[in-house]
Amino acid sequence: MTLLTKSKYMNGLQCPRLLWFSNKKLLPEHSLSDKHKFSQGADVEYYARQLFNGENLAELDYKENKQRTKELVEQKKTIIEAGFEIDNMFVRSDVLEYDNGRNLYEIKATTQVKPQHIEDLAFQKFVLEKTGLTINKLFILNLNKEYIKNGEIKAEDIINKTEVTEDVELITGIEQNAQKFLEIMNLPEYTDIPIGQHCNKPYICVLKEQDWGTLPKHNVLELTNWRVYWKLFNDGIIEIKDIPKGTKLTAKDEIVKEAVLDNETKVSKEHIKHFLETLNYPLYHFDFETYDTAIPIFDKTRPYQKIPFQFSLHIEQENGSTEHHEFLAEDGADPRPALLQKMAEVMGEKGDVIVFNQTFEIGRIKEMMENFPEHEEMLQNVLGRIVDLATPFRNFYFYKPEQKGKYSIKKVLPAITGKSYSELEINNGGDASMMFFYSHVKTDSKYSEGLDKDYVRKHLLKYCGLDTEGMVWILREMKKLI
Repeated sequence: MTLLTKSKYMNGLQCPRLLWFSNKKLLPEHSLSDKHKFSQGADVEYYARQLFNGENLAELDYKENKQRTKELVEQKKTIIEAGFEIDNMFVRSDVLEYDNGRNLYEIKATTQVKPQHIEDLAFQKFVLEKTGLTINKLFILNLNKEYIKNGEIKAEDIINKTEVTEDVELITGIEQNAQKFLEIMNLPEYTDIPIGQHCNKPYICVLKEQDWGTLPKHNVLELTNWRVYWKLFNDGIIEIKDIPKGTKLTAKDEIVKEAVLDNETKVSKEHIKHFLETLNYPLYHFDFETYDTAIPIFDKTRPYQKIPFQFSLHIEQENGSTEHHEFLAEDGADPRPALLQKMAEVMGEKGDVIVFNQTFEIGRIKEMMENFPEHEEMLQNVLGRIVDLATPFRNFYFYKPEQKGKYSIKKVLPAITGKSYSELEINNGGDASMMFFYSHVKTDSKYSEGLDKDYVRKHLLKYCGLDTEGMVWILREMKKLI
């Protein structure tokens, strides 16, 4: 029997293709980074449920859950993970509270209430009321973004409660959507590939890479101005070469278009020369790796605060010689004190600190200044020396068609040096962070199974080391351009 659950209903709202693939269990396997994000929901639920005196039905199977829910509803009890089914729709509601009437709560591992949360609750309310219940009020329970851990975590401090009854009441079309989604789920195949803005909202779709891979090489979605490229795309203009003359493009998008049409690298030698002339040697090529959790692990940290556990540093002299320093935390204790001590030993006091995308590094340094004031002088010195190597690429002073409109280091490195991350065992920051987390910090998780700590450490060092050595290589190639 085909059942429309709340997760599938939300899939359908985003994209019918996503719904069909989800129902047929044909979605790509989730990365470790994705699995970690999903796991954070369970951690938040643990604290949110403490706010209620109710019976938890989470461990019951489908049939047992529905039966016990029916019994508790008749007894006017508060229920956690209450299950309801009607007309091929089934929901398990996070909390159904009885308090002189029934209130419905949805738990979200976010620090703000989002539009999709309202749609989620609206579908649940629709199903529950279709079974004969009356829902008085509706709430979102999520994380208090201002919460700072200081000892034992109390549920009432870390969990926010926001009433959204009026917002939910404004949602319409649920019955029509449900009927349409059930029809889609029962289709024997789904061949249409409806590419659009929904591929990124409210989440980046797990089918995006697969579906967008069907587009022609150098299509208009490689432009940087999303308003322009979606208008072109929706008007049927798919390839960059077909952009009509006179179309108003930004300066960056003109470069993207010209690079494709001319099939050549675009270089602004004057701007690159100016950037290189402003550098102050020795150069400290620097990069952090971090992990984060919904529920703070360490005192003085907030929900989802990024915890640096590793850095790589290549110090480059003006004559081109380099020396490498690195740090990788040993265990699950707060890694920042030892990391900061190592930084104090190797960062020096003069010479530019080269990073790629300075917002990230600056954010982590400011957080550590707040948490570890004894290192404020050293960190303030580092902050004052930061230079963003992404700047010339963000401004498209160098651009190759194979960058596809992007300027991340993973696009720039192969474009300008011919080298890449593809041969590394760990080759992206999300997996790097989570492999460390589940092999060093939360070692009792199901995601820790099969992770060899020594293997992880070896390849984390290679990955982070390439981030900073890659910046050395990029600068060398930039010098050749002028």
